[in-house]
Amino acid sequence: MSTQVTLEMIYAEVRRVNERLRLIEDVIEEVVVKGLPEVSVSKGKIKEIEGSIQEMKKGSCITLEELKSAP
Repeated sequence: MSTQVTLEMIYAEVRRVNERLRLIEDVIEEVVVKGLPEVSVSKGKIKEIEGSIQEMKKGSCITLEELKSAP
């Protein structure tokens, strides 16, 4: 018995994988945030942190090595 794989089937699987990855990212973010000590943070700093999280989710980040070698 042969099952024919269609582009729609592949696309549906990619969507499911992307959704699972998003959920995993959300869980990791929650664990990290809960593991941090509670401190008072300004609204500006909160916006900066939220922006950084969004950049990471988009893949807009650099490696630690790149950061270390920056002037």
